[in-house]
Amino acid sequence: MVNGLTGQPIQHGDNFFTSDVTNHLFEPIGQPFGMDLIALNIQRGRDHGLPSYNRFREVCGLRPVTSFEDLASIMSEKSARVMRRVYRSVDDIDLFIGGVSEHLIKGGVVGPTFACIIAEQFRRLKNGDRFWFENGGLEASFTEDQLREIRKSSLARILCDNSDVQSMQPLALVQTFDWNPKIECKSNEIPRIDLGYWKNEPVWS
Repeated sequence: MVNGLTGQPIQHGDNFFTSDVTNHLFEPIGQPFGMDLIALNIQRGRDHGLPSYNRFREVCGLRPVTSFEDLASIMSEKSARVMRRVYRSVDDIDLFIGGVSEHLIKGGVVGPTFACIIAEQFRRLKNGDRFWFENGGLEASFTEDQLREIRKSSLARILCDNSDVQSMQPLALVQTFDWNPKIECKSNEIPRIDLGYWKNEPVWS
């Protein structure tokens, strides 16, 4: 299973959703239909007062859309035609619908607007968390030596040490290539953390 999960490519992303989530979400037993996750996501955005898709493009430093014709350059023509039928103005497009309809960024599974939002969320989570492991100056902060060891950690090493695979590519979530070949788990080419830097540390209660 581990070899399969780390060796097979993911499906190319698109803006289509299985009917299991558009017609049968939380479907009660014996009923022919359930809820629609896409409709729920749209309604949640409106309930919370999220700005429009176009406004988020501006916030992310992307060129705002000024007409439905503009949409064809950032999503499929079919999606752009549907937007024209559903919305009166490009400024009315819901964030979720606009975001999932964009062409994907290179090597990604989301378009540029969602990539921007996700990156910004993680940046704020990291910088705003005083317990983030790289933030120093606290009584229990890691030393520079400890941080150096932690940064050696990788999913490849975790999978090697905690499953029965015998080899793994250094970038475990990237398929094997000439620059990311399978390496034997016992090899030092997949670094290990030296826990000696935590030896005789005081215990904080």
